[in-house]
Amino acid sequence: MATITDQVRSNMAFVQKFSFGIGVLGLGVSGLLLGFNRKEFFESYLIAYIYFFAIGSGSLALLMIQHVAGGAWGFSIRRLLEAGSRTLLLLAVLFVPLLFGLADLYPWARPDALKDRIIELKSGYLNVPFFLIRQAIFFSIWIGLAYALTYFSKKEDETGDESIGWWFKALSGPGLVVFAVTVGLTSVDWAMSVDVHWYSSMYPVLFAFGCILTAMIFHIVAMILLYQGGDLEKYLTKNYLRDFGSFLLGFIIFWTYLTFSQFLLIWCANLKEEVPYYVNRISGGWQVVTIVLAVGHFALPFLFLLRRETKRVRSSLFMAACFMLLMRFADYLYLLGPSFSPKHLHFAMSQVTCLLGIGGLWLSFFIYQWNLYPPIAARDPRALKEPVHGV
Repeated sequence: MATITDQVRSNMAFVQKFSFGIGVLGLGVSGLLLGFNRKEFFESYLIAYIYFFAIGSGSLALLMIQHVAGGAWGFSIRRLLEAGSRTLLLLAVLFVPLLFGLADLYPWARPDALKDRIIELKSGYLNVPFFLIRQAIFFSIWIGLAYALTYFSKKEDETGDESIGWWFKALSGPGLVVFAVTVGLTSVDWAMSVDVHWYSSMYPVLFAFGCILTAMIFHIVAMILLYQGGDLEKYLTKNYLRDFGSFLLGFIIFWTYLTFSQFLLIWCANLKEEVPYYVNRISGGWQVVTIVLAVGHFALPFLFLLRRETKRVRSSLFMAACFMLLMRFADYLYLLGPSFSPKHLHFAMSQVTCLLGIGGLWLSFFIYQWNLYPPIAARDPRALKEPVHGV
């Protein structure tokens, strides 16, 4: 059975305690800042929350994808994906504070909302009671899928019964459809409805894929950090790394395609309900974030990962993934920041404290979940198979 080294285990124990402390401190300071600027706090909390929700929900999606598609790439990080998906339980708890700031975040949740004709037309969907019901249903589905897949994974470890693979596929196939629908609707609830007059049919697709991309980047970083030394070192060979580097490159290209397609369609249509969304993002200082994303989220990683050797070197892939984690947060700041402050680029201390608070607790809980089970599913039928390596 594959094991992690004592050094890695010791480092993980330290990081778990340290991140928990940072999380408690970060949320504590955020709570103090709430008293100074309530609206600013909830805006910062939402952006930070969505960032870590993306990793948790994206982990669930990748877990189901690898169960349906197979392949050694999924087997090698399966335990990481399972741990990441189970953090949705913590994320459900961390979502509760947002319920106290709905009126601060969303125009449709305010008492005078129905005076706006457009909001009135959307009120059948965008209303507080239905919003609460949807969130309860969505989190129940996601958490149920995550723990059901973990249950059968544990059963496979105990029995070695290959027929359990049928249950993985039976849950994951329909589960991916459910994921697409629920996360798509969540993007409307949490993000798109901040600009209640604005709409885009591509937005849910971009949001859901952004979750998958963010999770893939995080697990590349986690894999390289946690698999060093011992039996797990064999999953950091050049061929395995190239597989993940190729996935990362492909995902970045597809994200760029979706992002630019949405921009092009809205800009060319030139409708007064749609165009202001992008006008706010190319003015008032927000154009800096737009340029950073164009260069840092596409051009630089595209050129860097295009070379085959770059993807096969552990240190270079690790640096690329760490850089992309920063770019993913910049993307979520780009999605919501201009909607909250359309006239000028705005920075708040609560953005830092909320990110550290939610991130610290999330990382501590992730490490706790990963420690619950062996790092590799030894009785997975793919355990002895080599990955298929493409271009």
